[in-house]
Amino acid sequence: MTSSIDYSIVVLLLVFVAALVLTVWLLRLESRRNPLHERLGPTRNDTTVQSVAAIAHDHHASLHPVLREIARHGLSLAGTAQDRSNSERLLAQAGWRRPEAVGLLMAAKYSCGLLLCCVAFFLLLSPQSRTGLTGIATGLIALFVGTTLPELMVKIRAARRHEALARSMPDALDLMVICAEAGLPFPRILKTVSRELGLSAPIMADELAYTSAELQLLPDRAAALRHLADRTRVPTVESMVGSLIQAERYGTPLAQALRTIAEESRSRLILELEEKAGKLPAQLSLPLMTLILPPVVAIVATPALMRVIRSLMQ
Repeated sequence: MTSSIDYSIVVLLLVFVAALVLTVWLLRLESRRNPLHERLGPTRNDTTVQSVAAIAHDHHASLHPVLREIARHGLSLAGTAQDRSNSERLLAQAGWRRPEAVGLLMAAKYSCGLLLCCVAFFLLLSPQSRTGLTGIATGLIALFVGTTLPELMVKIRAARRHEALARSMPDALDLMVICAEAGLPFPRILKTVSRELGLSAPIMADELAYTSAELQLLPDRAAALRHLADRTRVPTVESMVGSLIQAERYGTPLAQALRTIAEESRSRLILELEEKAGKLPAQLSLPLMTLILPPVVAIVATPALMRVIRSLMQ
């Protein structure tokens, strides 16, 4: 009986390690640099046909057939259409634009939940308590934690990406103003700025390169700009998209509209930094009270306390 339990524990550990390695490999595969950026960024002589073909085949270029099958089965677990839309929006904010991303996320969530539930059920509980109320509660808690972890990782990545886009937006707008004043058309502006920001702001460069390809693929420029705002959810980007759509509708010069947006974004960034600096004293009060005040009180009160102890001992 003991040997069979030990064998099952070893098998569960091996399955858990294999699933963990598969999850890390999937995350590394999806976080690689977008091949669309590599095709649009380094060269200056890319034609329109090549860019359109690149974005048309970008989603199906390097995904393994096994992963596609897993994504197809995971998509059936995504819930309603509204739930799928919310998951697609979250994954787009995290930088994963593949159609199979929702299915892979659902498969990772339920796989991690079941694996953590099995590990908690067979490793943390005794055979007598597995069929009782303790076993049911432990299994449900482990299932909840396991299904929450992948989505939490995606949300953390989306938050980091959001902050990086917000910080790099003023620099991108300044470069757009320079390109617009030089007389470049708007799709060429996006392509040039994405190439210049490839080292300093790769996330912003990736979004601009993708939008540049969408401008060549979609018949409506406003739709491509709205897709940029939906993917990023950054207030500065949304303001830029709205201003550009209005400038195109009413015939406002592109350089003037971009210069106004750049000034507003720079002012907004400065205000946000000032707001964070103003919150620092209140945020430092708790560490000050918990880490600095007790040692100071101990140092001040120790001599008096020693004298009291000596007097009591005498």
